[in-house]
Amino acid sequence: MGDIRHSRVARSAYQVLRILQAREIRIVAPPALMPAAQEFAGCRRFETLEQGLDGADVIMMLRIQKERFAETEMPDGEEYFSHYGLTPARLARAQPDAIVMHPQPMNRGIEIASDIADGPQSVIRAQVSNGVAVRMAVLEAVAGARSS
Repeated sequence: MGDIRHSRVARSAYQVLRILQAREIRIVAPPALMPAAQEFAGCRRFETLEQGLDGADVIMMLRIQKERFAETEMPDGEEYFSHYGLTPARLARAQPDAIVMHPQPMNRGIEIASDIADGPQSVIRAQVSNGVAVRMAVLEAVAGARSS
């Protein structure tokens, strides 16, 4: 959910989820941030967070790149949050044990409520910590392979 059009994280996650044969991949974005029709083939597309969240078991919020607001017909942060922000009421539409992810940095109060980001369903801190470890391992593998 979020700025799918400009997100490298969304593209990487999409590729991995396709390889892992995820049962269903959904993308949710306002029209201005939705990728072109040929991108993200096989994904279900939603323009409302409520529809996209129904029964979801994993929710990955993406950073709204405020620097792009001037380029697109985007609402301001408060209006965006009122339509697309992950709130407790919206999270309740997902599975009761759904996890919430966010690759960071996050705009609290724009794409995600703080009580969700810091709540019991959030795996954001672990996600970021594990991401650092994985990048370090990849860099070590690449640097080690070159020095051999």
